[in-house]
Order: sequence, then structure tokens, then C-alpha cells
Amino acid sequence: MKILHISDLHFPKKLPLFSLRGKAIVGYLSYRLRRKSKHPLVLISAMVDAISKLEYDALIISGDLTNVSHPGEFENAKEILRPLLTEKTFIIPGNHDRYHKRALGPNPLFEKTFSEWLGNPLDPKSYIRSKKIGGKLFVGWDSNYAIPRITANGYVSPEVIDKTLRLVTEPYILVCHHPLWNPSSEIESKTHRMTNRAEVVEKLKTNPPELYLHGHTHTNWVKLPGPETRFPIVNSASSTRLSDGNHECGFHLIEIQKSTHYRRFIYSEDKFIETSPIFYEESEGVI
Repeated sequence: MKILHISDLHFPKKLPLFSLRGKAIVGYLSYRLRRKSKHPLVLISAMVDAISKLEYDALIISGDLTNVSHPGEFENAKEILRPLLTEKTFIIPGNHDRYHKRALGPNPLFEKTFSEWLGNPLDPKSYIRSKKIGGKLFVGWDSNYAIPRITANGYVSPEVIDKTLRLVTEPYILVCHHPLWNPSSEIESKTHRMTNRAEVVEKLKTNPPELYLHGHTHTNWVKLPGPETRFPIVNSASSTRLSDGNHECGFHLIEIQKSTHYRRFIYSEDKFIETSPIFYEESEGVI
């Protein structure tokens, strides 16, 4: 089973300021002035081209396809990803896809745009989505919620965790936007982290996933199984951001057989090339 994992795509889209409200104005201006140059169109095109040439069984996208969850951004993201959107694709939302309440309902923009690739709901009252690809079960959570101020916290309710553990009765791969673990050099701020991730980790011990895929923190890593999380944790964020002194960006191709093999790809000299994965032991970071 070959799993290609990308995340935090933040596809660029020029938006009229009059179409924005509240914190979306601040967020969009921050993106245009500070972050837009970090996500050049040439890199995005190179990523789509590179993925199109790779062999994989499942393509997993763990959120943040947009910047301020504007309707135009969702359609733009769908158009860019169109060559990669197949029955092998599974997508979950990130916090930027839930940037404000307008994106949530009553007809959520994320679900409206990407309904074909979100899998099936396991519970009518909770965001627990599942999709079988190549005989492997993928389960998706939504750890995001619209916060009126400029923060990026996540949360997964105990009810969602308990329902997942009760409903999923076979080996599975869990996909969620926020990390459950960070290297000591990449500690998240209180306004950026999943607020109850220690609780999530504790509950997952009763029925742990084979693998946890996430994004949110814009640098790549693979955390190897440890005593607290007996499963690997893989971060492929951001797959469309230029690497710099503080960010090691790209995406992973994970092959699960009797053992798990990781390949990492980064953007260099106008194309994506393969490079060494960044591995951590659990003791080198924190839950």
C-alpha cells in the first residue's frame, strides 16, 4: 500500500477586500503581505506534476486548501487539484478551511466543494468520515472550528473519539489536521495547538491507528512509534511552501508492507526531488 500525503496547500487566490468580513480581512492581508511569496505558483504546478508521475494507491490531503475559506478559494483549490482528484483521494478540512462561521453552514463550503472525496459519515451527528482505498480503511476527523479571533487552535471532542473507537473494528489510518506530537524544536504556541491532544492520545491507546497523518505545522517529520503513541505520526506540511531556515517543507510517500518505508520529496531548482525523511523518536518531542 503506497500512501501519498500532502497538506497545508494554501492555494493563492486574489480576493476583493469588500467580499471579506471580520478576521478574514486581517488573515487575507497577512497572507498577501507575508505568506504569498512563500507559495509561488511555479511550486504548486511542480507539485501537481510530480504527484501525477508517482505511483501510489491513496492520496491523502490533511487540510488547509484555502487561506480564509472564501467561496472563490474553494473553487480555485478544486480546479488546481482536479488532475489529482480521483477515487483514490481522501480529503479532510484544516483550520483555514473553517476560518469563519460562513464557511461552516448551513451548507458548509468545504463539504459542498469536495463532497466526492470526503468519504462516508460513520455517525450522523459527528464529523467522523471513512473511506476504503485499496482495501485500507482511512478515518478522518475535523479538529477545526471557526474562532472569532486570530487563533488556530484545534479540538476533538471525547464523544468523537469514543464513537470512532467503537465504530471502527478493523485496522485503520487516522487523518486529522492538528498534530498530536511536536519535536522539541517545533513546540506549538497555546494559540495554535490542539487543546486536548493529551486526552486524544490517551483514548487512542485502546484502539490505536496504524498511522496518524496531519499537517498544520509547516515543516516535515516522521515520529516513530513510542510508549505513548505506538503508531507513527507523519507531518507533510506545507507541501506547497518554499523551505527556509525554519521550515522543511514537502510531502511524503509512505509504503506499508510488513514494515513501513518513508520517502520524502522537496522542491528544489524548479522541481520536486527525493530527499531523506526527517525521523524523530518520541522522546525527542512532546505530546
